[in-house]
Amino acid sequence: MAQDLTLAQTLESLSLKEVKLFCPITPAPPNADGKELDRHAAQWAVQQGLCAPDSLITRARLGELIATGMPFFTPEAAVSLSCYTYWAFVWDDHLDSLVDDPAAAIALTAEANRVMTEPAAAPLLDNTFVTSLREVRTMMDGCLDPDAMHTVRAEHMQWLGGQLWKLALHRRPTPPTVGEWLRMRWQKAGTGALAALVPPGGGYALPPRDVDDPLVRAFTQAVFYPCTMVNELGSLMKEQADGQGHVNLLSAMAVEHGIGLAEALIKVWELYERTVAVMLRLQERLLRDARSSVVRYATELPQWLPATVTWMSGNIRYLTAPDRNSRQEPALALCPPPELSLTGSPQLWDPDDLTPPPYPDIAWLWNQLD
Repeated sequence: MAQDLTLAQTLESLSLKEVKLFCPITPAPPNADGKELDRHAAQWAVQQGLCAPDSLITRARLGELIATGMPFFTPEAAVSLSCYTYWAFVWDDHLDSLVDDPAAAIALTAEANRVMTEPAAAPLLDNTFVTSLREVRTMMDGCLDPDAMHTVRAEHMQWLGGQLWKLALHRRPTPPTVGEWLRMRWQKAGTGALAALVPPGGGYALPPRDVDDPLVRAFTQAVFYPCTMVNELGSLMKEQADGQGHVNLLSAMAVEHGIGLAEALIKVWELYERTVAVMLRLQERLLRDARSSVVRYATELPQWLPATVTWMSGNIRYLTAPDRNSRQEPALALCPPPELSLTGSPQLWDPDDLTPPPYPDIAWLWNQLD
């Protein structure tokens, strides 16, 4: 198949009017009211100067995503994380706008990392992103213990490093391998910070030694890698509208295997199912663990999968694109996505086949089962 098909043409060529996505996790009822959480966090983002009241981001339902992804959160933790998420999404879009000015992106990233590591008395750069992140850190300090904040800070810094990594890949003339893209995507997605917030946000502690336990770490990545793949496909819908030729997992898969986008889409879908399958096996192992906090973590973290899929499937952020010539950013409809339904059974991969995928960068997750 020709390599130059757009994503819309690829979906049309596959006749993907309906997609059954493997998602065997039953959503739990959230403690927080997602709509109220979102209203509060969106209002905070506007007050901080991160976005305008009528911008697309204020209609992205990020608070609802947090409420369903972390349904066991205390109210205080849910509020702080929702504000952090608004900051993160606006930050992500801003860094994309700096792809041609890497020096500015690097300097601003360093200032943002400094906010999370320096004491509250340290002076700040007069920049909206920097000052609003200080507000988020203050919220987190009020509801997380020092060990939890230490883990969150470490994951935050890895996340911002991943953002710069992606920026570098967009500027580099040679495309990334699938393995490099997966390594970068784990950091760039910021999911490590989300995982670090799950225990303290739920009112219990997961000591740093347990966070870094290889089996626990493999489980964490096995939960969030499928989430990033779903996000990746949604982001493609948005990115194709700006005409900038973004590199992504689909294009990396096509180049590495010498195939077209249609075949690459099937391979990504298959990789998604394989990773969900190994996540279930890793969860089984951890649910038998003698550490009660690890058992609870293994029970609660997979809520992120149905939360991400449901949120992505109808989100205005990915189904519309801003008009670059208008300050009001009216929604421009992109190609309609396939109708999505969730199923407890994979469509492409035998869940009992636990052969590691041909990418050593993530094959270590499967090796933890030995």
